[in-house]
Amino acid sequence: MTETIATTPAEAYETYFGPAIFSPLTDALLPHAAVSSGERVLDLACGTGILTRRLPALVGDAGRVVGVDVNPAMLEVARRHGGDGVEWYEGNGTALDLPDAAFDLVVVQQGLQFFSDRQAGAREIRRILADGGRVALAVWKGLDHHPLHAALAEAEAPRLTEHGVDVTWEDHVAPFSLGDATALRRLLLDCGFADVTLAEATVLTRFPDADRFLERVEYAYAAVVPKFVEDPAAFAAYLDALARATQDLVDSYRQEDEVVVPMHTNIAVART
Repeated sequence: MTETIATTPAEAYETYFGPAIFSPLTDALLPHAAVSSGERVLDLACGTGILTRRLPALVGDAGRVVGVDVNPAMLEVARRHGGDGVEWYEGNGTALDLPDAAFDLVVVQQGLQFFSDRQAGAREIRRILADGGRVALAVWKGLDHHPLHAALAEAEAPRLTEHGVDVTWEDHVAPFSLGDATALRRLLLDCGFADVTLAEATVLTRFPDADRFLERVEYAYAAVVPKFVEDPAAFAAYLDALARATQDLVDSYRQEDEVVVPMHTNIAVART
């Protein structure tokens, strides 16, 4: 068992995906969120708190910052990595245990597409926002904009099945499953929002330790889909098969000791 596999998927998510993907994505999303001093801000589907930890400095002592995630393992990592001034709560985004009109701003960074009921989630966001409040969210564009991830998904599905890991095609493509900007706008409008504005952003993600890219990516993603690593022997065999199937493709994105991949996101801001 390698060093990476010895830690938890949630910690791997924080330490690998954080610097590679979600810190630069936070840089892209926050200008659209336009956080102001004194605001009450909820980071919904906050994960390990990569964006959340940036918020207290923006709202100041007069503001409030809350991070909510459905995954207790992710929240454990969020608390361990700090975030002074953040209130952390476990909760389901489709049925939040939060009062009406409690926040001025809700941010959702690559979370809404994972909700079991996206309309229920959007309605909950609308409910907890005060009059004049807003939601700022980012969702990846579809797999047609992400050729490396599309190829990995195509290679992953049959090999996981071969090695006895029961993960659906929907699990594979979930990060890219709300990639249509028109559908995103319609979802927000149908759930009571107005003044929906859309923007696009491209994040150049840089994954260090290129020789172990597949292992580290797959293990970190298991923070979202735990079934990936429930059987360590099957997971190791799966990684070996996946590497043999995709190594040439991964190498085409390699720059020295990094795998460098552009990722494309839609950003929506909608007001109550």
